[in-house]
Amino acid sequence: MSTSPRTFRVPFAISDASCSQDVSLPLTLHASRFTLHEVMIALAILAMMALGMFVATQQTLNSKAMTEDRDDRNHSVVQALNRMAEDLDMAVILKSKNLLGLNFDGEVAFEGGEERLDFVSLSHQRYLAEAKESELNEISYFLEPMPEDPGKSMLVRRESAQIDKNLQEGGAGYPLLENVESLSFEYLDAKTGEFKKVWDSKSIDFANKMPQAVKVTLEVMQPDAEEKTTFTTLAPIRMQAPLVF
Repeated sequence: MSTSPRTFRVPFAISDASCSQDVSLPLTLHASRFTLHEVMIALAILAMMALGMFVATQQTLNSKAMTEDRDDRNHSVVQALNRMAEDLDMAVILKSKNLLGLNFDGEVAFEGGEERLDFVSLSHQRYLAEAKESELNEISYFLEPMPEDPGKSMLVRRESAQIDKNLQEGGAGYPLLENVESLSFEYLDAKTGEFKKVWDSKSIDFANKMPQAVKVTLEVMQPDAEEKTTFTTLAPIRMQAPLVF
């Protein structure tokens, strides 16, 4: 419905020395309102603002989730390295029939390669009081393909409470870390101060000797990323010489 202008007459007096009269002037008021074009522009601006806020919120949530995944991944790697360092800290070479028994026919040695490590440690925990086990155990660390994705590798820790002449077999292995690109070991020679690629306590060069420390390097893939991240730790070994008693 159209609205016609409203007219008001405002009287006022004009004073003069010779005359005095009332004069009325017309005053027109128009009703204030938005046009359709202005409303559409306002709605478009609001829509753009809402879209911008949605995109910014979504990016923030995605960044938060990615950061949490990376933190969880890094935490898993650190836990795996700490476990390896704990086992190596208690690695030992024993030369004692009194401790191992007269019928013992195994070898308590240290066999370290570039991508696999087998040794005897005092890190075994007995969970059953009646179990015929001691603190000694065989420990192995190596990579093997993941069952659900053979194209990827996982870090495996093998443990055997029964020590025999083959440090690479027996016991049970379980995955310690998945999606591992590479695993490498280096062995610090206390005599020369150099890192060796291999270490065998039964060899002539390292007979009955332990490395001063083992350098462990892991390359892992981060979640939703194509680049590899390298983690390195240096695990010292306390007992360098064989224990004979």
